Amino acid sequence: MSGVKIGIGFGQWKYGLPDPELLCSSAAAAEAAGLDSLWLSDHIVTLNPTLDISCLFAMIAGRTTRLKMGPSVFTLPARHPVQVAKTYATLDYLSNGRMIMAVGSGNDPRDLVACGVPPQARGRRLEEGIEILRKLWTESHVTHHGEFYHFEDVTLEPKPKQGALDIWIGGKSDAILKRVVRLGDGWFPALTSPVEFQRDMEKLKVYGEEYGRTIDPREAGVLLFTHVCDDRAAAMKTVEPFFHGLRVDPQAIMRRSLIGSAQECVEQIERFVEVGCDKFVLRPICPPADIPSQLEHYGQDILPHFV
Repeated sequence: MSGVKIGIGFGQWKYGLPDPELLCSSAAAAEAAGLDSLWLSDHIVTLNPTLDISCLFAMIAGRTTRLKMGPSVFTLPARHPVQVAKTYATLDYLSNGRMIMAVGSGNDPRDLVACGVPPQARGRRLEEGIEILRKLWTESHVTHHGEFYHFEDVTLEPKPKQGALDIWIGGKSDAILKRVVRLGDGWFPALTSPVEFQRDMEKLKVYGEEYGRTIDPREAGVLLFTHVCDDRAAAMKTVEPFFHGLRVDPQAIMRRSLIGSAQECVEQIERFVEVGCDKFVLRPICPPADIPSQLEHYGQDILPHFV
């Protein structure tokens, strides 16, 4: 199954924050294992400890040389897009051109409220923000007067190494899928199944015909909560604290996650591959001390089946 790419994701530290050295060594281990990319979950207001992902990307960029990096996903409407454009252009410079942008309108309204942004217009803010990012990453002396943002004669240097960063859009609703077709370079859902992924890819095709734009099926990937363990009872004991307290039914999440032996996880990924998905981000669900062993499973027991 050549062409399949597997990355790792971190965030939602419900088991406690890893220390900085573990975060860096985990990123280096992921790169050494052959994983393709590293993705960080973006949150502002949380009940659990969380980190500013821009700071974390900068630290990881200094400890890796090949891993692509991106947010999963960045709540763009909660921030001013000029500042975001500057930050991620800088990260692209520091990482020697390894940044990808993935954005969403924000699934937790508290993030927007805390930043003084009314949640009701977050979809329109997201769309205007995407437009601004692309302009500032490719043009100089940019002037913009939109519904939410106004500025004149703004030039950002350095610009991203590869031009405008690819902008992937997260989410699964019909409104989001239409936004992907109109504005996105790729689609990045979480909490989805192979059947749902195939259904939504068909919707993207239909919407593409409607808007006169096509999303390449290879520019779509899924984020999967993952815990590799041969002992099913032990696996469930580990993951249950993570699922409880989320605003989604725990059973629904588990059905859309990779939990079980390495072979069971491989078989579930294969079901996605059969319906056209070839990009995956595995987010380990475990205490920080178990992250290294989970990475070993990804690199030794899962990745070789697809590379």
